[in-house]
Amino acid sequence: MNKNSDYVKLHTRPDLLRPHLIAAWSGMGAVAILTANYLRKAVGAQDLGEIDPHHFFSPSQVDIKDRLLRVPQFPEGKFYFCKTGTAHDLIFFVGTEQPPRGYEMALLVLDTVEPFGVEQIYTAAAFPTLIHHSQDPRVWGTATHEELLAEMEAHGVQIMDQGTIGGLNGLLLAAAKDRGLSGLCLLGEIPIYATQTINPKASRAVLTVLAGMLGVEINLAKMTLWAEDLVPQMEKLYGLLPDQVKEALERKETPPSPALPAPETPPDLVADAEFFDDIDRFLERHWRRRSDEEDDNESPPA
Repeated sequence: MNKNSDYVKLHTRPDLLRPHLIAAWSGMGAVAILTANYLRKAVGAQDLGEIDPHHFFSPSQVDIKDRLLRVPQFPEGKFYFCKTGTAHDLIFFVGTEQPPRGYEMALLVLDTVEPFGVEQIYTAAAFPTLIHHSQDPRVWGTATHEELLAEMEAHGVQIMDQGTIGGLNGLLLAAAKDRGLSGLCLLGEIPIYATQTINPKASRAVLTVLAGMLGVEINLAKMTLWAEDLVPQMEKLYGLLPDQVKEALERKETPPSPALPAPETPPDLVADAEFFDDIDRFLERHWRRRSDEEDDNESPPA
């Protein structure tokens, strides 16, 4: 037995039909993790297991609240599964934070899902470009094997000729290819001035393609509503840019680098359990509000 199995706890061992894996870790715009998490909730995926985070993470500080120290909360890495009733069942892996020992975790994820007969792997990521936040983002892609490129193009994906994919959303596919497994990555465009801002609009674009490729139907209304509610925040962020940067963006030119100083860049987005709880509460609250408004508009006059 692989020694890495000591770091994974499976709560069940379902009999899955030729499953596909959808895996994501937190990254720019939270595009990848929002995509995977929204999809696994939409299809009703069930708990499968989890990775012991202590082997991959080492807290560097502790927080103080109400005058007392708090025990550090480790990032989560969880597996889920869904029987789809189609040609392929689904396995999900959602990691709330990128570990320092990334490639080792990629191998561990593969060690865990290969016994279930996983045939293909999907990841997602953000693609910072000169797009304005009001534009519809395109979806770019790359794959481990040539035959997958035509399938992506059939779903409207722009194929990347070159570039890099940072973190485990890319490394997992490299590890998979090394083992002879096939996979692809879908990248949603985000504005280069908003890489540290959560971007459900880009996630929605990726989800549309991903759902089509998987042959599953999901309701993206809540993701759309969320993207609409974040427009004022995007407008405010864009308004803070110097005029020379705005002019460069309008001309589709790379902005002058001094205008976007690295020291002012916020820390990476960390999508922990509390992060997703807050999102769920936000979506439910605004969804109920939108539904109530529609009911009021449809009510006959007294």
